[in-house]
Parts: sequence; structure tokens; C-alpha cells
Amino acid sequence: MKTLGCVLIAAVCMTAGPALAGKKKDEAAAAADARGCVANYKQEGSFMSGRTFSTWDVVPGVSLSTAFKRIYTEGVKSGLKVSSSDEKMGSIVFEQANAGTTFGAQNMVSLPWNVFIEPEGKNVKVSVTKTTPASLSSTKEFQIKSMCAVIDAARNK
Repeated sequence: MKTLGCVLIAAVCMTAGPALAGKKKDEAAAAADARGCVANYKQEGSFMSGRTFSTWDVVPGVSLSTAFKRIYTEGVKSGLKVSSSDEKMGSIVFEQANAGTTFGAQNMVSLPWNVFIEPEGKNVKVSVTKTTPASLSSTKEFQIKSMCAVIDAARNK
């Protein structure tokens, strides 16, 4: 019986070990990425009810007009469609066409990306919010990477 217990413990450690090591590795990578857009990332909702992903960061030394033009340009170049925009208000609504299908659906869905740019002294604060419908699969890593890319587009090159 004692041997069986040791074998079970060893099996659990061998099975869970790599998963736990991967988790620590992911946490270490996130901690190493000190960008504000990573630290400010939030996810609300659930796979079953739909989710909202959001983040923001302050971009130093860039005007609202410059940030708006850079984000607008990079969004279009990356294949996003501009649904609406208002430079004075600092608002851009992108649409990610054919972003995937929801569980059991036959048609592709499009996803809105709401970008809001507001002055903050000699800097701008860029906020990005994305919403997915119920049962659309997406990873946290993809959401962080894509939303941080929007914010990074506003930075000095």
C-alpha cells in the first residue's frame, strides 16, 4: 500500500509538474513585461455569456492628433475596418471581420474594437475595449498582444 501511494504521488507530480512549471513561466513572462497595457488588462464575463476585454496605457510625448493618426493607419494596414471615427473626440471603432464562429453557428462573426484616445497633459491615454459574443473562443495572450499593439502604434517610432 505504501508503494502504491508513492507511485500515485510520483504520477501526479509528473503529470502536474509541467503544467505548473508552465504557469509559473507565464506569470514570470507577464511580470517581465512591465508595459502598462499588460498590467491594466481586464477580462469580464465568461465564455458562455460573452466577454469584454479591455486595457489602457499612457503614451508619453504624443498629441491626441498624432496618436489618432498612427492608430488609425496601423489598424487599417493590419486589416481592420473602420466602422466610425471622430478625431476631435479621440474615438475609433474598428471592426474585425470574420473573426471566427461561435459554437454551433454557421456564419462568421465580426468583432468591434473600441479605441478611445484622451489627452493627459503632454501625453495621451489610449484605452482599447473588445467584446466577444457567447461561445467565441479566444486566449488571454492573444487579447493582450492585439490590444497592446493598438496602444504601441501610438508611440514614437
